[in-house]
Amino acid sequence: MFKLSPVFKAVLIGVVVSIGLWFLLPQELELARKIPAYFATVSMMSMSAAIVISCRPKWLDKALGGIDKAYVWHKWLGIAGLLGASFHWLLVPGPAGNSAFPAFTEFGEEMGQWAVYGLLLIGGVSMVRRLPYRIWFYTHKLMAPIFLVSVYHTFFSDVPFELTTITGLSLALVSLVGIAGIIYKSFLVKKSYKQYQVVEVRAIGDAVAVQMVPINDAIDYEVGQFAYLDFGFEKIEHFHPFTIVSNPENKNLSFIIRNLGQHTAKLQTELKVGQMVTVDGGYGQLSNHKKDSKPQVWIAGGIGITPFVAWLSAKTSSEQEIHLFYMGRGEFYESMSEWVKKECGKVGVQFYSKSDLDRRLDASVIKSKLNNSISEYQMFGCGPVEMLEDIKQGLVKQGMQEEQWHNENFVMR
Repeated sequence: MFKLSPVFKAVLIGVVVSIGLWFLLPQELELARKIPAYFATVSMMSMSAAIVISCRPKWLDKALGGIDKAYVWHKWLGIAGLLGASFHWLLVPGPAGNSAFPAFTEFGEEMGQWAVYGLLLIGGVSMVRRLPYRIWFYTHKLMAPIFLVSVYHTFFSDVPFELTTITGLSLALVSLVGIAGIIYKSFLVKKSYKQYQVVEVRAIGDAVAVQMVPINDAIDYEVGQFAYLDFGFEKIEHFHPFTIVSNPENKNLSFIIRNLGQHTAKLQTELKVGQMVTVDGGYGQLSNHKKDSKPQVWIAGGIGITPFVAWLSAKTSSEQEIHLFYMGRGEFYESMSEWVKKECGKVGVQFYSKSDLDRRLDASVIKSKLNNSISEYQMFGCGPVEMLEDIKQGLVKQGMQEEQWHNENFVMR
C-alpha cells in the first residue's frame, strides 16, 4: 500500500491551505489588494497555529505523532508568519477606504508596522542558536503582544473587505483561537504542571542519573516518553525535554541527563538531592509505533540509548526478535554499554556495541546481522541527527520503506 512521506504530506497540506486561503478572500477584490491581503491572512493563521502549538496540548502530541513533530510545524509556521507579514507590509498599496472604525484607523496602520518589526526581531533571534536561552525566551515572550497588535491591525485598520463577510468572520475565528492560546499559556497551563523532588543524583561519566518523587500528583506517561523539566535554576521558565527511563508502574521518575550544553552542564554540578523540579509530560509517540508482532531494530547513539533503556525495563518476553545497536565513546558510553548488554541478555535482545563490530556502523552492517529481509523489520533510532540520517538513507538503499523508520527529534528551538 502506497503511503505518503511526512515531507510530502506537509507540502500537500501547505498547498491545499494556501489555495483555500486565496479563495477565502473576496473574489471581486482587485489583484493589487488581494495579494497583500492574502499574505496578511497567511501570517495571521500561521501565528495563531504557532501559538496553539507552543501550549503543548496533549491532543496535539497524539494528532501529529509526537510533540517533537509539532515543533517542526511550529518552526515553519513561524517562518510563514514572518514572510506573510513582511510581504503584506511591502505590497499593500495604501488605505482601502473601507474602515469599520475610522477613529482607530491611523493607529491600527501604525500597529501593523510595529508588528512586522517585532516578527523580524523574533525571526532573527531564532536563526542564531548560539544566543543564550534568556535572549530567546524574552524575545519569544513578545509573540503574544505582537499577535494582539496584529489582531488590532486586522480589525481596526483600513481593510479591503467587510468584517461581516466570510473573510472577516474567518479572521475573527483565527484571532479568537490565537487569543485563547495566549490566555491559556499565560494563566492556565501551569495548573497542568506537576511538582517533583529529587531524591537521588548519581554520576555516570559526563552524565547524571536522576530520580525524583512526586510531591502530590504524578504525571501520566507511557514507556519511552519524554517530559519537559524545569529545575528552577533561573528566574525565568526554562523547560528542557528529557527521556523518562523509569517504568510508568512506578510513580517515581528517573532520567539520565548528559552534559551536552550550558544548561545540562550546570545539572552535572548544581543538581542536589532535595531540589524541586517542575515537570510537564509525558510526550512522544515513539512507543505507539511498536508492534509486538514484528521484528525490530533499535539504533542508539550516546545519550540516545535512554528510550531503549525504558523499553528494556518494561520488556517481559524474549520471543520477539530485536537487535539493539549502540554506538558512542567515553566513560558514559562504556558504563551504559556494559549495563545495557546485561539487560538485553535478560530479555533476549541481541546487543551490538562498538567493540562487537569490526567497522563503523552503517546499513550494510545492520543488514548482515538480521535473520530476515530488511523490509520485515521496524526501525527505531535515537541519537545524533547526522548518524541517524546516514543510517536511514543507507537502509532505504538496502530496501527499507520510509514508513518502517521511526525516530524523535529533540531539536526544538
